[in-house]
Amino acid sequence: MRAATVRAPVPGSVPHESRRSGRGLTLIELIVVICIVGVSAALLLDRLRFYQEAAEKAAMEYTVGAVKSALQLQVAAMLVKGQGRNIDSLVNVNPVNWLMEPPPGYRGEFRAPQPTVPRGSWYFDATRGELVYVPNLDNHLERLADGSKRLRFRVQLSFEPAAADSGRRVLTGMQVKPVSPYIWF
Repeated sequence: MRAATVRAPVPGSVPHESRRSGRGLTLIELIVVICIVGVSAALLLDRLRFYQEAAEKAAMEYTVGAVKSALQLQVAAMLVKGQGRNIDSLVNVNPVNWLMEPPPGYRGEFRAPQPTVPRGSWYFDATRGELVYVPNLDNHLERLADGSKRLRFRVQLSFEPAAADSGRRVLTGMQVKPVSPYIWF
């Protein structure tokens, strides 16, 4: 029987391919890795902006919901106090005054039609009686009929006659509605 011989590599005689693998990446491999990382970062940032804009829309809708609740509380308080005839006056009042705290970014009341306010701000247009929001991120908000991206909301009350001969009216509805319909996402 013959014994098998095993050849051990002699130091310094390792083939060229196994020596290259221990040195690191080639320039081409490094460029490919940088491109993959760059594309991944761009996709991540795009998704992040999308979710930031969606969160801004949710915060805006939350504020409008808080104003709707405050309107209902104002109407209820007026009815309890016997001031039902004065409910019409709520249409032109700044609804932010009904809230415990103004929404973040609230800038106050203005009489100018398009005041210069920073993006992400609320303000009350006193001449029109409208609460206005100027979005910070508006890539997915379609332009309104007037060409702007300012979202305007107005208090609306609905009445019906109480009886044919009484001349009184009964409140049938109250809402805070957008002045113009908008599409955001």
